[in-house]
Amino acid sequence: MKGLVALHSYKGGTGKTSISANLAVTLAQRGRSVCLLDFDFRAPSLQTLFKAETDCWLNEYLDGKRELDSCFIDFSKTFNTRGSLKVGFANPSLKGIREMMTKDRKWEIKALHRSLELKTYLSEKVGADYAIIDTSPGVHFSSMNAMAASDLIVLVMKMDDFDTAGTKELVEGLYDVLGKRTTILVNRIANDLTTGQGRIGVMRELSKLSKLPVLGMIPCYCDLGDHELSGGRLIYAVEKPEHDFTKTMRTLADDVEKYLTPNSASASSTSQGDDRTPF
Repeated sequence: MKGLVALHSYKGGTGKTSISANLAVTLAQRGRSVCLLDFDFRAPSLQTLFKAETDCWLNEYLDGKRELDSCFIDFSKTFNTRGSLKVGFANPSLKGIREMMTKDRKWEIKALHRSLELKTYLSEKVGADYAIIDTSPGVHFSSMNAMAASDLIVLVMKMDDFDTAGTKELVEGLYDVLGKRTTILVNRIANDLTTGQGRIGVMRELSKLSKLPVLGMIPCYCDLGDHELSGGRLIYAVEKPEHDFTKTMRTLADDVEKYLTPNSASASSTSQGDDRTPF
């Protein structure tokens, strides 16, 4: 398996879910075997985005009631992807959300072990090249478990004061402790801040937050609207392949693959903390 990638954020509304879904689809379109998992048990939304009907949840995998492969729905034929695309959903019912929020410490330890087994299981029994995990924002046991199991954490953020302050707290209080490879992905940034002097200014601000490498900057596509980009309507990689957002997701997929390739030039340059970004 080439890598397990956890997408995380300090708060909701950063576009993390839409990025997770489109990244997974894009990788599958280019022939990779991909598993997408919804670990946002407090506010699941992938089921709505994929318009899926199921009664098998990842909650049950963490409970030890199901094997992981029984929780997946295969969308390869639905989306006509060259590679395999399997998606596991979190229970979106109020009862399911409430149950996950009231688990005790003993259950959380068991769930951690199940989470740490993800990569081995997905590699050996599912044959996945990549796993993309959409986590719950903030500090929640399911998010921490997913990040502990991951090869790469992508911290999705926006450049507003609230998000930057919260991101700084996450970096200093959580990511440094986890000791995982972590990158920053800035979403919905003004177009004039992605190049030239504007970009230099953004990089300078990000350097004040942490020394984490910047994986990339996604411009604001105002025609999409907040609702669509937050995962409410479309998977753009499927339904609008020529849209600029979809093209950006292809670039993101390129750079995630490069970043997870041992000794790659991309991984080498970003790990040194320079001010270059893949896109």
